[in-house]
Amino acid sequence: MNESIQKYQTLLSENPAKAEKQLYKLAKKGDLQALPVLNEYYEKSVTEAGTPKEAAKIRQKALKAALLGAAQNDPYWLILVGEMYRYGVGTAKDEKKAFSYYEKAAALEDVDGIVKVGRAYLNGIGVPTDYQKSLHFFETAADRDNPEAMILAAYQYENGKGVNIDYEKPLEWLARAERSCQLRLKGELSEKERNYYESLLQDVDNKRKHYESVTCAELIGSESCPMEQRQKAFARLSELAHEKGDSRAQVSMGILYEEGKFVGQDERKALEYYRMAAENGSTGAMNNIGNFYLHGKGVAKDYGKAFAWYQKAADLSGNAAAECSLGMCYQYGYGTKIDYEKARSFYVLSAKQGLGLAYYRLGLLYEQGLGVPQDIRIAKQYFGEALHRGCREAAFKL
Repeated sequence: MNESIQKYQTLLSENPAKAEKQLYKLAKKGDLQALPVLNEYYEKSVTEAGTPKEAAKIRQKALKAALLGAAQNDPYWLILVGEMYRYGVGTAKDEKKAFSYYEKAAALEDVDGIVKVGRAYLNGIGVPTDYQKSLHFFETAADRDNPEAMILAAYQYENGKGVNIDYEKPLEWLARAERSCQLRLKGELSEKERNYYESLLQDVDNKRKHYESVTCAELIGSESCPMEQRQKAFARLSELAHEKGDSRAQVSMGILYEEGKFVGQDERKALEYYRMAAENGSTGAMNNIGNFYLHGKGVAKDYGKAFAWYQKAADLSGNAAAECSLGMCYQYGYGTKIDYEKARSFYVLSAKQGLGLAYYRLGLLYEQGLGVPQDIRIAKQYFGEALHRGCREAAFKL
């Protein structure tokens, strides 16, 4: 351990109140060795705080100290300050400010800062969502052997975010991420670092199961594929759903039983699979369960439960289909009071993620003047965009 850090830690243990002031003065003079000790002290103090108000004051001090490091253009402190603004730690939440600090760290060619900027563009944190920019930053970080960036690049290729959907490319990225993590785990690491790389390896394993599930589902749905191969794919998909607990496989099994493709239609069995996937955190499955309650498929019709499932899916990950479903609930009063403004806001959130149905429903609001001035011209623009994004219903409005 660095001698200065050891000395500062001793000071804190002997006289915390006095040492805190000394360390802050040292940090203000540019001593970056004092900051990590001071930050650790604040973290410990927050956990020991007697009241929320006391904890809030300590977090404000922590931000003030972290800003000293950021002022010296130290990437670690720039990112930490960015995180504090993003989540509202010691200050009001401000995603634009958060992004500005991530961007400064990235400009210094800090690989963690580059990943943070990529995540910001991917999720619209302080900047408009831009999948091409996010992929650029992830690929830049991946070129510097960052496994997290490799996994995020795999995600974009899998889901067609800024690129055409490609199930081969993600496997290549995951193989690279796995090699990178395994190599790092062979070296000397702190417990925190070791846990981090092990968690990334687990993520790689989970994503591989997802891709295998997608491949199996595609084979099952291909009527040109030999029956024997389709049956093997079904058996493997079932194994992934039951024994491996893969949520993608569980959703795929649910879809097969819901639609009656390759297996006999069984809405109750479909619902069982969706519930399994929902328990594993699949927001797509949560949205499907909401649909079952809305339409009374495999279960008694219940608008309140439908609304609750849509809300859960939207809250957990901003699921585009769930946001659109919530908009519909507010538009028609399913499980909640009619509120055209809320309907519109959820449709907008969903449309920003590219869902054609959300554009169509926005068009309906303008066509009928629900919560917005009636405007057929704007309605047709939305219908046109909806059709462009695969919503066939919109064709009848043009």
